[in-house]
Amino acid sequence: MFPLRARLRTLFFLTWLGGVLLPFLVGLIWLFANVAPTDPKKQFYFLVYGFAYTFWSLFLMMLLYRGPVSEIRRLAKEAEILVMEYANDLGAPQEKEPASSLEALADHLEKLGAAFRKRSLELERLVEEATRRLKLEKEVLALVLQNIAEAVLVVSKDFRIVLVNPAAVRLFGPERAFLGGSALSIFDREMLADLFRRLQENPNGGCLPVEWEGHRGSACLLRDDSGRILGMVMSFQAPEIAPATIPAKAEEDLSSLTITESPGGWRPVAYDFDLFEAVRPRKDLLKCPLEELVYTAFDTETTGLEPSKGDRIVAIGAVRIERGRILKDAIFHTLVNPERPIPPQATKIHGITDEMVKDKPTLREVLPKFLLFCRDTVLVAHNAAFDLKFLEIEAQKLGLKLDFPVVDTLFISYGLFEEFENHNLDAIAERLGIPVAGLHSALGDAFLTAEIFLKLLPHLKKRGIHTLEDLFAFCQKMYSLRKLQKQF
Repeated sequence: MFPLRARLRTLFFLTWLGGVLLPFLVGLIWLFANVAPTDPKKQFYFLVYGFAYTFWSLFLMMLLYRGPVSEIRRLAKEAEILVMEYANDLGAPQEKEPASSLEALADHLEKLGAAFRKRSLELERLVEEATRRLKLEKEVLALVLQNIAEAVLVVSKDFRIVLVNPAAVRLFGPERAFLGGSALSIFDREMLADLFRRLQENPNGGCLPVEWEGHRGSACLLRDDSGRILGMVMSFQAPEIAPATIPAKAEEDLSSLTITESPGGWRPVAYDFDLFEAVRPRKDLLKCPLEELVYTAFDTETTGLEPSKGDRIVAIGAVRIERGRILKDAIFHTLVNPERPIPPQATKIHGITDEMVKDKPTLREVLPKFLLFCRDTVLVAHNAAFDLKFLEIEAQKLGLKLDFPVVDTLFISYGLFEEFENHNLDAIAERLGIPVAGLHSALGDAFLTAEIFLKLLPHLKKRGIHTLEDLFAFCQKMYSLRKLQKQF
């Protein structure tokens, strides 16, 4: 590969050759072909041609000088200034002054390229060091907060839980105190709004006492370096529990479909400071852009397919979606005692046995906690009508309302992938390039549904579907179309 300077010289020479010599040769050939040797005006023609060619050469030189050459000189000067400002520390040996602006430009570009590569390597090293330092600081923060006896919550201005430590989970309950959840499920809205106001008006700028169900604590404003209010830190004296009796977070092994205790895999402190800038759903959800909404993707496992004939839920799994990503610390998962035997054919599908659920809470106990987890979100499910029917039957018995907006990935898939017949979860996942794990487990299917929904959002945007209202109209159209197709 030729160096840049040689390539520029060659290109300039070819430009001159094509613009000067080629017209000269073409003109001579035309004259010799059209003027007879015995023509008395032959010398006159050649004289006129000489003047015309001289004029053309001068005109071309003027164009080159006023156009490319002057631009090359300007670029060479600017490149020289950049080299003096940013590339002098390269320690390159001093070379003789380039003979032309074109050579100078090539020389300066080579130096700038070397400087850029050097700066890139330095920047990459600094980013790696900063990332390691930030990771260490986060680990230290998590370790400190884990061992603090007080229950600590960091709440954003829009009442989001940005950080929660294990003591806070024990005090407030895992169904209310989780990352990305709403502090309004713990405290009254007026109380929090009044507390924010009093903290801002506090002349001393210190903390104020707070109380929750007999537990005393304090609240302090949290500001960034510029003084902008991010949220507040709330701490309460949590009930004392011996470390040996603190339960580890139950996790579902999606490969074996069994529930295991795995303390090592549990992050002791859940925090996500990006949630300080999160956008909460506005009251007018229908007009809200899809990417600004907060979703809860969920799934259930049951004893059978007919809730109206006594089939019951045996597991519920859910995960939060916000700002285009899945909040893996904001999950809801529990086995449910169906208060009836689980048929062997159902166990073959989801792996849940009577023995696994005999000591688990019933749906009467689980459903209020699940609805609390889903508060202020849009529900996302695959074939949502099936799961919602089970929940609605129990909700009616308890006098509860399922008044959440619901998005069904099944009908989205019907509309986006009309050419396909199979619209099962695993088929859609394969279509979108999503690896499948834990299929036919409540939590596994909830995570898979969440991933599928996020992958479908760009496809919806291409179809001109931007708001929840657009999406509802799209799904309703698909529902009507499928219903019509079944008549034929």
